Amino acid sequence: MPRHYRHAPWQDMHPHDDLPPIHHVGVGHGVQWIAEGWSLFLRRPGFWLLVALLQTLLVMLVLLVPLLGQVGAHLLMPILSAGLMVVAQRIYYDEPVTVPEAFTGFKEHAPAVVNVGVWYMLGWMLIVALGLLLGGGAALSGMAVGLETHYEWLGTVISVFGILLAIVISLLLVLPLVMSVWLAPPLAVFHDIPAMQAMKHSFVASWRSLPAFVVAFFLVALMLFLTSLTLGLGLLVVIPIMAGATYAAYRDLFELAAHATPVADATGSVDA
Repeated sequence: MPRHYRHAPWQDMHPHDDLPPIHHVGVGHGVQWIAEGWSLFLRRPGFWLLVALLQTLLVMLVLLVPLLGQVGAHLLMPILSAGLMVVAQRIYYDEPVTVPEAFTGFKEHAPAVVNVGVWYMLGWMLIVALGLLLGGGAALSGMAVGLETHYEWLGTVISVFGILLAIVISLLLVLPLVMSVWLAPPLAVFHDIPAMQAMKHSFVASWRSLPAFVVAFFLVALMLFLTSLTLGLGLLVVIPIMAGATYAAYRDLFELAAHATPVADATGSVDA
């Protein structure tokens, strides 16, 4: 029995167990995804900037909530990403797109994308906790060695090495988390599958094309770093590029059925 009686126009009408086959791609595709994200941005720059501004303002408002702001922001990320995937698909096929569609994750597919956000948030909390535990333990161990042996330099070396090791371990744990969440929103939106199934399929697709994923991951990290030089204003461009790159990767890594352009009937409603 389907989970929704009324399907969105962009939703794939295949059964839930009929997931798209996964493609393996080369390392150069990581750069290609970013380039396609930029190309997609240039097709509707004004609309992309408006959507990025509205989503950024929403996240900033959530972050203002005491104590729960960070939690809410992590929950929002997959929901907002789901809307950006719909926008990217509309623009890719030169179809009309409206601002409310950028927030469709709050309506059509809320359970799946919210659950992705929950797992994403829990993953980050565990990674941060582990990093603090390892880094803090290393710092305390170094101080203890320095005090007991009177070789302060040795304690400093142990502390620095331990903290660096904690950072490296945390970064290595971030990669599989991002691999699991990266393509989960488009899978949940376009194929109407539960969060865990979407995250598993996202991870497998990323793992099979790991070099391309790593290249794209570090290019996005570089772009996010460079936005600090623009006082954050660069995010209004980076967000659409990231969304377009994610949609390009989704199309590249999965064997998709032919896209059907929605057609409006006499009453003005849209059918897939």
